[in-house]
Amino acid sequence: MTTRVALITGCGKRDGMGRAIANTLAASGVAVVVTDKQPTGVLNRRQEVVGGADESWGGVDSLVEEITGLGGTALSQLGDISVAEDAQRMVDTAAAWRGRLDILVNVAGAPQGLDRQDIEDVPIEAFDRQIAVNLRGTFLMSRFAVPHMRAQRWGRIINISSQAGQVAAAMSTAYSASKAGILGFTRALSADVAPWGITVNAIAPGMVATSRAMLSLDPNVNVDAEIKRRGSRLAVGRSGYPEDIAAAVAYLASDGAGYMTGQTLVLDGGGSGSMFAKKPPGAENHAGRG
Repeated sequence: MTTRVALITGCGKRDGMGRAIANTLAASGVAVVVTDKQPTGVLNRRQEVVGGADESWGGVDSLVEEITGLGGTALSQLGDISVAEDAQRMVDTAAAWRGRLDILVNVAGAPQGLDRQDIEDVPIEAFDRQIAVNLRGTFLMSRFAVPHMRAQRWGRIINISSQAGQVAAAMSTAYSASKAGILGFTRALSADVAPWGITVNAIAPGMVATSRAMLSLDPNVNVDAEIKRRGSRLAVGRSGYPEDIAAAVAYLASDGAGYMTGQTLVLDGGGSGSMFAKKPPGAENHAGRG
C-alpha cells in the first residue's frame, strides 16, 4: 500500500483508536493525514470533572512526529467533522497533499458523559451532539471523499460504530442511536459506490481500553483494575485494545478486502456470548494482550 493516502479522524488522544490506526497504516507504507477537532481531542465528562488529561502529549502534532520518526509519512489537520465547511476542507486538503485519497477512516466520536443517562435526564443538546458528530460527521466526511475515490475508481471507507449500535445498551439512547445510524449508512453507501471499486464497511467494537471506556465521575476508581475486571468477563478473558481495532482497519483498507463491502465486523472479545462461556480452571492466567 505504498501509494495509498489515508485520512483518519479522531486522532488527538494518546490512548485512542485513531492513533493506533494511524500508526498501523503508516507502518504498512500508507501516507496518513491525522485529524481532530482540537489538537489533543475533546475531553469526556469524566476528564472534565476528574482530570486525567495527558499534559505531555501534543495530540495530532505529536502523532505526526511519532510516525515520521519511524520513517512514515504524515500530515495533521484540525477541524470539526460535523461542520460541512471543515469536513470538505480536510478532505480536499488530504487529497491535494499527494494527489489522491484512497482510504477514509471515520473514527471521531462525540464526547460522552451527559448523554449516558436515562432518557428523561439526557439534555437535548447532548443528543444532538452525538448525532451531529457520530452520524452527520461520518456522512459529511464520506460525502466529500467519494468524488475523489470515484475519480480514481478505488477507495476504502471504514466507519467505527459500536456494539451499542447493535444490542440493547442501558442509559445509552443518544449514543446507540448515532452508532446504529452509522451501520445503516454503511450498508446504503456501499451499494451506491461499489461500481467504482469503493468498499464501505463498519467495525463495531465492544469494550476497548481507552479513556472512553470509563465514564464514572468517582475520582477514586482504579481505572486499570476496572478495565481488567470488565475484560475478565469476556470470552477471551481481556478487554480490547486500540491495536485490535487498528489490525481490523488495516485488513479492510487493503486490496485483499475488495470482496467485502456493506458489512459490520464485530470486535467484542466474544462479548455477546460471554455469559455462556465456561472457562476451565486457571484459564484466566493465559489471557494476554495479544
